[in-house]
Amino acid sequence: MELELRGQSKNTIRNYGYTLSNFLDYTNKIPENITEQDIKRYMIYLKNEKNASNRTIHRHLNALRSYFRYQNIDIADKVMLPKLSKPLPKFLTREEIKILLEIPDRLRDKCLIRLLYSTGLRVSELVKLNKNDIKTESIHVVSGKGSKDRIVFVDSKTREMLEQYLSERNDANEALFLSNHADRISARTIQWLINKYSKEAGIEKKVTPHVLRHSFATHMLEGDADIVVIKELLGHSNLSTTQIYTHVTDERRKKVYDKAHPLSKE
Repeated sequence: MELELRGQSKNTIRNYGYTLSNFLDYTNKIPENITEQDIKRYMIYLKNEKNASNRTIHRHLNALRSYFRYQNIDIADKVMLPKLSKPLPKFLTREEIKILLEIPDRLRDKCLIRLLYSTGLRVSELVKLNKNDIKTESIHVVSGKGSKDRIVFVDSKTREMLEQYLSERNDANEALFLSNHADRISARTIQWLINKYSKEAGIEKKVTPHVLRHSFATHMLEGDADIVVIKELLGHSNLSTTQIYTHVTDERRKKVYDKAHPLSKE
């Protein structure tokens, strides 16, 4: 009931129950007698006997933390979570982007995909844009993330397409992009459209609005853009968040090197 009140999905609640049941079977104790060492031993058991990944162990420990907090038993929070390595951002190649941008027949869809890639906006930021935000080659973005406003830039071709799209609109709605029901388009609809068009383009990767944001940052870095400028364009608070893209481009360069250099083939 507590998890339901916190808005957890039925699947999450079911998984938490499964985790707790397995843990209690393992310890063969009632909850009131569980110790911090019991939880640590169970985490080691998952890692060594069940070959569980650190991410899986995170999920198990978080389930136990939720349960023991609800029981007012202060033990699970004392167990340290294993360190998770951040996965490298997924992005599209320049050729994949080119194909994706050509797929939509509908001007609205072509514009919103181009705008995401042109600016590196988050989908939540794109959804909030209004018609009067598109006046010049730059857009003032009011971000919900840490209330950090910023300026992003739009390439001339995308801006021309947007002007054409807006000129064909005959409604009074202030939203930049409208749904088929003539109200402000939702993030879910944009995600659905991008997934649809990427499949039509024959792109095997899972493409999301955030993948377009990653593609923007990666291609900017490959074009020798200053990483501090990329940080500002993305609206990152810390440079360390942006620096993950240097690992992506380093990895790509290494693959090119391995493929092209004669000594790498010996």
